[in-house]
Amino acid sequence: MTENENKKIIGGYLASALDLEDKMSLDIYGEFLDKTAWPAGLDKEVFENIKRLLDIVIEETKMHKKAFLEIQKKL
Repeated sequence: MTENENKKIIGGYLASALDLEDKMSLDIYGEFLDKTAWPAGLDKEVFENIKRLLDIVIEETKMHKKAFLEIQKKL
């Protein structure tokens, strides 16, 4: 396999990873930042703790995306 073919394959993997990171951040985690996505009787303090933890996960997901973009630049 040539170097160019290898770069193309790696680029495809990175594109897939970036797409997955976007979907996870907004479609999955972001939805749960809205209190209406949770049972009506959920305690406010519990919801705030959940939200705080989800914010951490969302920020980590953004860092993953940034790392994938840096790798992509180096191809």
